[in-house]
Amino acid sequence: MQKIFSTRLDEAVIDEMNRATRKLGMSKRQFLEEAIHLRVARLGQDEETDVWAETSGAWQRSEPAAATMRRARRAFRQGFERRHRDARVRR
Repeated sequence: MQKIFSTRLDEAVIDEMNRATRKLGMSKRQFLEEAIHLRVARLGQDEETDVWAETSGAWQRSEPAAATMRRARRAFRQGFERRHRDARVRR
């Protein structure tokens, strides 16, 4: 599946990309896709990162889950009461 990605680039970078794509005989899309793939591959080689160590830590909390829920509910209740002063919240 293809998605549209929009970004602002410096004119010098765009000119450089245009020259490179003409010289290589490839589309700008193909050029950008290859550049991204090469950059990611180089990142993986340089750092030798452990993917599991980076992603599996999401479940680790600095506070108990109950405290996080209390804080979220308190923030929701305060926001609700600020907008709906006469409304009642069932608890």
